Amino acid sequence: MEMSRFSDTSPDSLENQKSTRVKTFILPDKCFEKNVACAWRRGNKFTIYPRGQKAGTTTDACDDKILDIQQEILLFMPILRKLVNEANGTFLSLQRAVEAAKTSDNPVEFLKLSRQYRSILRVCMEGLQEAEQKETDGVESKSLQSYITIFYSIECIWHLCEILYIDVIPGEVVLPYILEWVRFQYPCHEQCAAVMLEACERGSEDNPDYWDTVTGMVIQGRIDVARALLKLHSNSDSNEFKLLDNSLRTMPTYSVYSGISSGEFTISWKHWQAECRSKLTSRVLAQQPQLELILRIMIGDYTAFEIIRTKYTSWFDVLGGWILFTMPWAKRRELSSAAAACAGLATTTRTHLDVIVQAALEGDLHQVIHEIQQISDNGWFATHLTDMLYHCGKLQIMDKHQVDVTTRLRDSLILEYGSLMMEHKSLWSVGLSYLVTCPPEGLKRAELLLERIPLDSEAKAMRIIAEANKYGLLEVVQTVCGCMSTRRLGAGLAGGALAWGGRARSPALCRRAAAWALRRYCDGARADLLPAAGAALLVDDTLLLLGKYCDFHRLYNAREFKKAAKLLISLITSKIVPDYFWETLLLDSLPLLETETPVLSAEDTYEIMLCLELRAVHLDGEKAELLRLALVRNLARTALMNDKEEE
Repeated sequence: MEMSRFSDTSPDSLENQKSTRVKTFILPDKCFEKNVACAWRRGNKFTIYPRGQKAGTTTDACDDKILDIQQEILLFMPILRKLVNEANGTFLSLQRAVEAAKTSDNPVEFLKLSRQYRSILRVCMEGLQEAEQKETDGVESKSLQSYITIFYSIECIWHLCEILYIDVIPGEVVLPYILEWVRFQYPCHEQCAAVMLEACERGSEDNPDYWDTVTGMVIQGRIDVARALLKLHSNSDSNEFKLLDNSLRTMPTYSVYSGISSGEFTISWKHWQAECRSKLTSRVLAQQPQLELILRIMIGDYTAFEIIRTKYTSWFDVLGGWILFTMPWAKRRELSSAAAACAGLATTTRTHLDVIVQAALEGDLHQVIHEIQQISDNGWFATHLTDMLYHCGKLQIMDKHQVDVTTRLRDSLILEYGSLMMEHKSLWSVGLSYLVTCPPEGLKRAELLLERIPLDSEAKAMRIIAEANKYGLLEVVQTVCGCMSTRRLGAGLAGGALAWGGRARSPALCRRAAAWALRRYCDGARADLLPAAGAALLVDDTLLLLGKYCDFHRLYNAREFKKAAKLLISLITSKIVPDYFWETLLLDSLPLLETETPVLSAEDTYEIMLCLELRAVHLDGEKAELLRLALVRNLARTALMNDKEEE
């Protein structure tokens, strides 16, 4: 059998990571040119195989070649295992927080958990970067770079959604948070500024990045840093620099805690911008075009933003600056116009990330979720972000025209992600924890998938049973125990089979194992028939017989003949002995009948005689005669003993 692997997650930039791509590949060998059939297997796998001219018949000319096609799962990479496991812990913490907050909202806890998700993403990116730096293979290095781009974009979008939909912002004024987002996601200018300020040298304008850094600090609202950089210019004492520095110094800043109303701030802001505009109109900065450009930015001149846009990789870099200098009092619901204005600055083709960010700023969560589902991270992002937004109550807007669509959307993503995790040989328990959060369908799916997990070892079977018991999936317990019990019987291990039957509390399994052990014993297998079975002895009569019979051998080997004889008589007189075991049971009485001091009384001997006559068909003639002789001799000895006692 030939096996092949197929990947649909080739490393490209984020905008090319679409799940709707069509992958074309060539099937080897001529036997696949005609009459090719396909069959789905477990999980994300399917098999391609050739068949004969008539449907359903295979051809011998193809050497029974089978192509096993499997999607390469990004999340199954060893380096991303930590991301999957830690995100699972945060996901479960969120579910517990929701249960605890049924009577009241818990936005602080939701924000804390959202930041945990982002922290996990950051750690993941650091791990990928370290691996990429150590990688010597060019192809693998390119793949890691692509994965870094994907998770960097995921963290960027999550951070923005956290600001817009999860965090509780006082007064709904988002400017400080948007500026923080821009600084956090695009720190290049901040790093350059730190280097220049640390050097603290006059004439820093000789640095080719000087003016871009100053402009970048203004755009990011780092006014104090921009002023400090301007003082490093060799002409910082000139009137032009002093005029711009004064405008930067006097720029009003709005804060809900400042004690100034939004109306008062608006008046102050417009007055400040009018002063800046008058300086620009007077052409006092005409000799310093870079200072003039900064002043044009400060009055919100759109053409100035068009000029600096080419210095940045995306329009997100200038978003905070546009809001800062055009509408610093903007609330969340007013960001759509700012997004449209900045997106209009784009000089290249819009990327997938552009679409998602703009949709988030416009409040179109339906579009956001639709787009993040196209990211080639196997659904990690869409599942966890949608679950977070759902519990924060931010998806209700999607229920305007349909009934309960948000719940079904959230559940469908979780079910798909959980089913994907169930395919992995060691992450299946993670997938199970997702599925069970979406009853009743999740539990049914979990039951079906658990039963299909390969039972590679007894430890794995025990783990599956523990997880199934944890979630009340008793049918899975029965199925797994039945499989393991059958395997143990097939290997000749009656004790193991019996133990698995006891775990399942299945009379049928216990009866089968006990009957197998008794038959093996009758056939001459002299082994320890019964390990400690505990309460399982009471499950079935056959198992009870086996347990009592083992006790009989234990007492006999300990030379406690009277107790052994008493137990043997109780078995003979019981009605739980199967026909095939009578010969063994009756012959076991022979050593007890031949002891010098009788351990079987006359009454016990008569019971054995009666049983022998009734069960004579189970003993051949020679064995029956031998047992009758032993019975007669034992009666004689008991009679003599009784006479001596009377004397």
